[in-house]
Amino acid sequence: MASEAVLDRIDAGQRALDAGEWDRARELFRAALDDEDVPEAWEGLGWAGWWLNLGEATIAAREDAYRLYRARDDRVGAGRVAAWLAADHREYRGDEAVGNGWLGRSRRLLDGLPECPEHGWLALTEGSFALARGDAEEAAARGRAACSIGRGQGVPDLEGVGLAQEGVARVVLGDVEAGMRLLDEASAIVHGEDLHVPVSLAWALCYMIAACEGVGDFPRAAQWCEAMRELGERWHGRQILGTCRTAYGSILATRGDWPGADAELTGAVADFTASAPGLSAQSLVRLGELRVLQGRIDEARELFARAGSHADAIVALGELALEEGDALVARESAERVLRRVPDRSVLDRLPALELRARALGALGALDDAAAACAEVREIAQRLGTPYLCGRAHRISAEVAAARGDCETARREAEDAVDCFVEADAPHDAAGARLRLASALAALGRGGHAEAEARAAREAFARLGAVRDTARADELLSRLGSDGDGADGADGPGGGRDALGELTARELDVLRLVALGMSDAEIARELVVSPHTVHRHVANIRTKLRLPSRAAAVAYASRAGLI
Repeated sequence: MASEAVLDRIDAGQRALDAGEWDRARELFRAALDDEDVPEAWEGLGWAGWWLNLGEATIAAREDAYRLYRARDDRVGAGRVAAWLAADHREYRGDEAVGNGWLGRSRRLLDGLPECPEHGWLALTEGSFALARGDAEEAAARGRAACSIGRGQGVPDLEGVGLAQEGVARVVLGDVEAGMRLLDEASAIVHGEDLHVPVSLAWALCYMIAACEGVGDFPRAAQWCEAMRELGERWHGRQILGTCRTAYGSILATRGDWPGADAELTGAVADFTASAPGLSAQSLVRLGELRVLQGRIDEARELFARAGSHADAIVALGELALEEGDALVARESAERVLRRVPDRSVLDRLPALELRARALGALGALDDAAAACAEVREIAQRLGTPYLCGRAHRISAEVAAARGDCETARREAEDAVDCFVEADAPHDAAGARLRLASALAALGRGGHAEAEARAAREAFARLGAVRDTARADELLSRLGSDGDGADGADGPGGGRDALGELTARELDVLRLVALGMSDAEIARELVVSPHTVHRHVANIRTKLRLPSRAAAVAYASRAGLI
């Protein structure tokens, strides 16, 4: 048994950890160890090292704690530390196999003991490993077990993080409504109760952000990113900030703030490189995707290569191959990922399924492409968010165009535009407009096609999408030489006379819609709420008898508003 003086130092060190005073905690635990070699001091020193981003020091301290708990025949203490060592080896060294070995040690040590919180922490760590390998059903089961243990043992950390883990797993499995309910409940617990371990709030927030980013629920994701940022800055946890900045940077990129996204994602890569290189793959991929949008392809390719065999990196390289005309490599990349990810993990499979559908269309395997496209649509409808539905419509438009079904391509592209505008995803919306312009041109509707292509070009230019702006210019050049704009000013919308039915504010909104601006952008421009803008757009479409937002752009062009 440790002396009273050593126990006092350990207690003081634990209080310093609870207060976020990592350097002070480290000093106190070291002082205790100077007097006596006890596992509690090594375990505390490991936590101080974790918060200070000292990966190797953290692993060394926890290994010493494990050794001493085993020497004491303290199976609970040794099992607890073994579970944390499993996570350390994955995070700091990227070594999944060694991490699984430590999980096995933790299970063996805790097996047969009366239920205790350590069983819950082990379950959560097992669930996090399951999510990383794409086994969302196992992750949901482990999260549910941790939650039950937390309730039985009176540990809100386990209950909250367990609910969050099951919630994100449910989203990955396609049950978004149930998953989000669990995540909201988890948020209430981790924000409203006294947690035993400071890392619990960050762990739960990571799951919340991942779920919302994955399905395109950007407002909720941004809210939780802000909570994560405040936590990371308060506790000076770079690995926490790295997770937050990766998700937030991805959200900013999708919503059109590319300078802000660049700063966040570059910072995230630096945070992970300094603190937890084993977790850096996601930030490398997201920064690479931004570089693609910016036209910096060589940099993007290098970032994807650094991410190794991460599924999103393989898909991203496949996307580049498809753009460069190598549809076979693109298809093989998609199928490589699909072989790894279980069928039931629908959200994780979606990017590879999208790539496969596009690649099959480019290869001329049109029946297979249509079947792949139908699978994408079914998943998007199950998940149900405007952003994912927009992606499904965009793929459907591309495959329909490859089949020569230009009318279906037109309808699907229009629906994609509307979904992306609702999701406040301007680059995606502009890309769908360009697809719509191509379909309209193929249908002989040159005037409408030119209006859509110009709206797309304006949006691309505002974002700084150099390559996409050039694509729009190329299409506009073809339309200028091949299309005579003979669509006329009549048709849906009833010609210029119908403009008299619009109020002055509705005319302002229509002009801004025609420039490719989202509801959020128009709201900022006119200093009103997005809800007000949405109502104006609905009134405009009703008065002018327009079937879609994309049709409103074409109408405004014919009417001379842009």
